[in-house]
Amino acid sequence: MTSNLKTARNHVASLRQALLTPSPEEIERCLPGLAEAAACLGRIEQSLRAAPPQPELAGELKALQRDLKMVARMIEHSANFYRGWASLLGAAAGGYTHSGRAAELPVAATLAVQG
Repeated sequence: MTSNLKTARNHVASLRQALLTPSPEEIERCLPGLAEAAACLGRIEQSLRAAPPQPELAGELKALQRDLKMVARMIEHSANFYRGWASLLGAAAGGYTHSGRAAELPVAATLAVQG
C-alpha cells in the first residue's frame, strides 16, 4: 500500500510541475501517469476496506491530500486567469452587452484530423 501511495504522489508531483510550465504538452504527458495514480488510489481504497488502516500510512495519506489540494488550487487559479483574459478579449473584440458584461468571444467550430 505504501508503494501505491508513493506512486500516486509522484504522479501528482509531476502534474504540479507540468502546471508550472506554459506548455499544454507537458500536462498531456502527465495523463497516463494520472490514470496510473487513480488506479493506485483504487487499490489503496480496496486495501483500506479489507483491513484497518496502518498508522504509518496516515502521514502519507495526509501528504497526498495536501498535494491534491495544491494541484486543485493551481488548476482553479489557472482557469480564473484564462476566464479573465477571455473577458478582456471579449470586451476588446465585441464591446459590452446591455447588462454591462463583456461580450463573449465568438468560438469557431473546427475539426482536426490526424492520421
